[in-house]
Amino acid sequence: MAYWAMVFMLFIVTNANAQLLSIEELAREKVYQSMDEAFADPWNCVVLDLSYQKLKYNSERVNQLENLQVLHLAGNPSLDMDLAFTRKFFGSLMYIQIVDIQDNGLKYLPSGLVKYKWLKMLFAGKNNLMEIPDFICQLKGLQVLSFHHNKLRQLPECIVSLDSLNTLDLSGNPALDFGQLFSMINQMNSLKKLYLTECNLRSVPVTISNLQQLEMLNLAGNQLAEPPQYLFHLQQLKELNINGNKATVISEDLGNLENLEVLSLNKNNLSTLPQSISRLKKLVYLDLSGNIFPSLPDSVCSLPNLRELNLADNKLEKLPPSILNLKKLEVLDLSNNSLKKLPLELDFMESLKFIRLKGNPLGKEEKERLRRVFLERKIKVEF
Repeated sequence: MAYWAMVFMLFIVTNANAQLLSIEELAREKVYQSMDEAFADPWNCVVLDLSYQKLKYNSERVNQLENLQVLHLAGNPSLDMDLAFTRKFFGSLMYIQIVDIQDNGLKYLPSGLVKYKWLKMLFAGKNNLMEIPDFICQLKGLQVLSFHHNKLRQLPECIVSLDSLNTLDLSGNPALDFGQLFSMINQMNSLKKLYLTECNLRSVPVTISNLQQLEMLNLAGNQLAEPPQYLFHLQQLKELNINGNKATVISEDLGNLENLEVLSLNKNNLSTLPQSISRLKKLVYLDLSGNIFPSLPDSVCSLPNLRELNLADNKLEKLPPSILNLKKLEVLDLSNNSLKKLPLELDFMESLKFIRLKGNPLGKEEKERLRRVFLERKIKVEF
């Protein structure tokens, strides 16, 4: 009897795994956008998006959606979310992998979420959560946790046990105990992406340099006057966003980020860049807009793989001839500067596909010359 019970349980687990789709496969599934549409085809309904539909009551018929794996309920504050995730309703569905309950004014997470043993992604941003319950740590398969723009003060200590967690978004939670936070995330060896935008951070603890596995860090919209040099020792970083801070200088240690592909520094108070930026050989996107650069640093023109460069809203009066060295540049935004003419070298940039020039005091003759050149080269230009 015990043997057949074990065989039966193995069959159930194997069968469950067989029906689960990968995240990539889920992205290709049809999205059902109403209850009526889902109930008309319940067996094939894998992705259900009921976001912002002013739902006020739960329907018992949802337990017919046996294959549902993605559930969006964002923006339905009149819906009883605690009830929604009981076994009478969505809580009866065993294959749920992604849940979106953002923007619902929630003060606590629905306890029924703990039933979703296959849950990989939970989006609960733009609510009124002050704490995250310990039951979240029972969801061992969680890969993405998003609690942006809540009222969080602390994270449960057990969160370090989520060995699959690779993305954590805590943006817009300025009351967080960041000492506790960094102490814990230093133990999260699978963490690849960390979002801490709009957290009123004036400094970043040196312990962040322990996150050597981190590939993406977003610190936009904080109060960093001088991003610390140890921030640039995260050598696996592929994307770094320091937009909308108060930075006046960037450390020479920036050059240590040799795997960096995306660097965003817009809306700061930068007028120069370290020479070491030339070592970022993998950089493909650079945003320097909204600063006070009087000219483009030559070091930027040494980036061999740069494809997009945003220099809008600066104080540029000229561009260096060395811009011709940006052999792979496709998009160049020079809008709202003080450029009266462009260097002739720009005419010979073979990869350029789009250039934005509006808001510059270009003379009539210069505009006509540029129109002719760019028309002949089939480059889209915006004056």
